[in-house]
Amino acid sequence: MRMLLGAGGLGCAAALSLAAADGARMTRAIQGEAAATAVVAVPLDDPVFAHTQPQWADLRVTEVGGRDIPRAVEPERAYRFEERHVERTAVLNSVEQLPDGGLAVVCELEGTNALALTRLTVRTPLRDYEQSVTVAVQGAGGAWVPLRAAEPLFDYSRYADVKKESVALPNLTNRLFKLVIARADDTVFSTYASMTEERDGAETRQRTFKRYSVEQRPFRIDAVRFRDTRRVAVAGAPRTERLAVPAFTVEEQRERKQTVLTVEAAQWPLTGLALRPGQQNFDRRVTVSCEVPGGWRELAAGRLTRVRLPDTAPVEQCEITLPETRAARLRVVIENHDNPPLTFAAGSVSALRQAYRALFIAEPGTRYALVYGAPEPVAAPVYEQSVLNYLRGGRQAEVWPLAAAPDGSLRVGIAVHARRFLARHGLLLVSLAVMAALALLILRAVRRLPA
Repeated sequence: MRMLLGAGGLGCAAALSLAAADGARMTRAIQGEAAATAVVAVPLDDPVFAHTQPQWADLRVTEVGGRDIPRAVEPERAYRFEERHVERTAVLNSVEQLPDGGLAVVCELEGTNALALTRLTVRTPLRDYEQSVTVAVQGAGGAWVPLRAAEPLFDYSRYADVKKESVALPNLTNRLFKLVIARADDTVFSTYASMTEERDGAETRQRTFKRYSVEQRPFRIDAVRFRDTRRVAVAGAPRTERLAVPAFTVEEQRERKQTVLTVEAAQWPLTGLALRPGQQNFDRRVTVSCEVPGGWRELAAGRLTRVRLPDTAPVEQCEITLPETRAARLRVVIENHDNPPLTFAAGSVSALRQAYRALFIAEPGTRYALVYGAPEPVAAPVYEQSVLNYLRGGRQAEVWPLAAAPDGSLRVGIAVHARRFLARHGLLLVSLAVMAALALLILRAVRRLPA
């Protein structure tokens, strides 16, 4: 018996070792070459979906020599930009009174992060005032260079809720500024009024600017604040494709009063199904299940509804939302009860497929390939995801297509089939071998008994 089990064990080990060396994989060239270091996106297609493992575990990007390149796989999505504002308070390095009664203030923003300054605000506890401010930055040789002509600052709160305490900045990256604050005169306000009318004229609006009398007193500054504006990329909804399913069959189960559709899903990453029966008025409960080892697992349930009646608004709800699923087949069960069964013509079943892409960093002068189709389960690789941060910054990736997939499906060797057979039925085979050995031993013992 020991010899029998030992021989069986050695045979199984040899078959498994042979299968491990008989891996069937598909390699497709990525068509593109980088002139400089770039982030590249490769859209995944039907053959990739059909032959890759869950969580894209066996999907690799390699150099022509075979070395793996870190990659990320993510749903395709568009990015929109939003402006985010951060208020930063400057440190007042010096305050100097000028001969004409004005103030010269040198202020600085601390820190090392990059800036994009779009507004300056002068905070003061005073009310009812008129001042002008000139903003200057240091130029070559350390000389102060004004950004533009003086702009007014004013507060007329004694008469109306009207004030201006800020000036716009042209996306400055400077950290050191000089503000010259002086009494506002008619020239400053005339320039400001004409600027206001010109800006509003582009928007076909008219504005009347009126000055009020204010108190004349020394100006006080509480704080100088800058607005740091960033354009942030916000991910939109993932892009989905509406495609006719590769094939489907319809079965009427009269005993159960059900219509059953078996949909070939081709391992697509599906997020929904759209069913378009030929009938015009119906309301049926429907469940969708995916094929798993040993049977079916329910994914979602809903209703198919269509109303086309006189003097009523048309109603149609013929899509079933699914959690993203990759399966070879889906089963749709429609509860008819005592109603006539729904009918489905060719092309009346569509799938909502999530678009995916592989992302990696390409270097100049290097060719790359996409490799997938491992016949046995493999562990998903763990790579750095810096390319995703690159995209979230609002940048675009270069899109490189895949070379056409070879005709036919992946060919799997005999050893791989043997490994799969042993993985599924190995325990049963061992049990049968043990039972056969025990039966042989019992038969021999019975024959040795005296008659």
